[in-house]
Amino acid sequence: MKSRKTNTATETWEMMQSCRETLGATSLQKIFSRGQSQINRYCSSPIHEDHQRNPLDRLHLLFTMLDESGERELVVAALNHLCSSIDYRIQEKTEFIPDKLTVEEECLDDYPEKVELDRLISSNAAPAIVRRQGEHTCREIMETVTSYERYCAENNQHKKNPL
Repeated sequence: MKSRKTNTATETWEMMQSCRETLGATSLQKIFSRGQSQINRYCSSPIHEDHQRNPLDRLHLLFTMLDESGERELVVAALNHLCSSIDYRIQEKTEFIPDKLTVEEECLDDYPEKVELDRLISSNAAPAIVRRQGEHTCREIMETVTSYERYCAENNQHKKNPL
């Protein structure tokens, strides 16, 4: 397996570009039974005239429509099928409620939890204790993420590109 690298794609067309870069256009043509021009349209920014909805956009639309039709369990089954290729399963979102007034304060709140996690590991604490601290650390980090998302929403930042 290749070493992990960070992928910064956030839009589906960027994800498709990354797929093309990683696997090559020929592989995508075989997977989707589409020609080079169609693969290029899937990978183009919505600002281009010949951009088209890619398979990820279409799946999102399908899952949204199924959910609206009362078929959430079918959507969950389909997503778990897709996730199984990397040994993952989906889980329901947990709401994280920030307990600090600002994003900066939430960021600072993360450090003591991470330091405690590292301390427990370096002192060879029981795995169950380390796991509990790890979960607590993750919760603190997700409070920070939630606080940042709210900040961005309130300040109209990081709007997605329209399709």
